[in-house]
Amino acid sequence: MTQVWPRLSLAICTLALIFLSGCATTPEEKLRMAAAEGNLLRVETFLGQGISAQAADVRGVTPLFLAAKYGHRDVVALLLERGAAMNPIRQDGVTPIFIAAQEGQRQVVALLLRHGEDANAHAQISDVTLLHIAAYRGDQELITLLLQHGASKQARMTSGERPVDLAQAQGHMTLIPLLEP
Repeated sequence: MTQVWPRLSLAICTLALIFLSGCATTPEEKLRMAAAEGNLLRVETFLGQGISAQAADVRGVTPLFLAAKYGHRDVVALLLERGAAMNPIRQDGVTPIFIAAQEGQRQVVALLLRHGEDANAHAQISDVTLLHIAAYRGDQELITLLLQHGASKQARMTSGERPVDLAQAQGHMTLIPLLEP
């Protein structure tokens, strides 16, 4: 019996810690988690309870950032409909459309562009544009989408590279004709 008690006590403490940490989660954190998971019903429920679609963590990450990153187009659409700002800036200067482009979430990028996001937006870091990201990744569909929305082939990073230069450096030779100014 004495050997069982320490293990049982540890199990009870572990369960209590899990329970308490679950209770300590704020509604804003739960909204961000639901957005990251793509759980449309939970996101809708939290928003209906008055939780702000702008609920950011200490780094400036909003539910929109998380939904965009993981490609949850329907959640992104709902958040925009409920007043989420399209371009909140995270601590590192990045916006949701940049996260979506970096992750190859074309449908989310398209949705944000249709809602008025600028295809020529620059990140605060190195003056990178969405077209630079797509060229670096070798994502022809994203490049085409961005060009259809007026992305500039002439855009230069602070170090001088154009999107075509990044595509070439990464060996995406088939993209060169598409990106040449």
